[in-house]
Amino acid sequence: MTDAEPIMDEDMPTGDMQDGRPLTGHRVLIWMLVFFGFIFAANGALVFFALESWPGLVSEKAYDEGVAYNRTLDKAAAQTRLGWSSDLALVPADKTGHGKVHLRLADRNKTPVTGLKAHVRFHRPVGKDDEETVALRESESGLYTAPVRLPLAGRWYADIDIRRGQTIVYRMRHELMVTP
Repeated sequence: MTDAEPIMDEDMPTGDMQDGRPLTGHRVLIWMLVFFGFIFAANGALVFFALESWPGLVSEKAYDEGVAYNRTLDKAAAQTRLGWSSDLALVPADKTGHGKVHLRLADRNKTPVTGLKAHVRFHRPVGKDDEETVALRESESGLYTAPVRLPLAGRWYADIDIRRGQTIVYRMRHELMVTP
């Protein structure tokens, strides 16, 4: 037996040639640069759109609020000692498009809390455009009401500030669902 040589066809690729050109280090470098350039461009686009859609800021004055955190804790402890509770209700809009907000305040013995000034700031969890602030008036003992018009259906936050004179004595956030 003799050693046979493999039959090579002239049109058959030899492994290191593609499209008639040899695979060189220069071609490999170009393909790697194109591949990683595409990856970097895609990641850069994703980072750009992520930062443009929501910057991650919850507060514009985060540093100042952090420095004043002990005062915030003291105010929260004083509010807890009061033992007050608040119930917020939204009466649906009438034909004029205005509804009513009802805020009921009671102490720990369920006695109505009277003689205070109340303000409610309605805002949506997303977006800053839709915001409504109303001053409530005491319509009966412990019940504070005001007309309100919330332009959109959906989830709303209601931040309540109760003042005695110029001092805020009670703060609470309620979550409401507004139906069309």
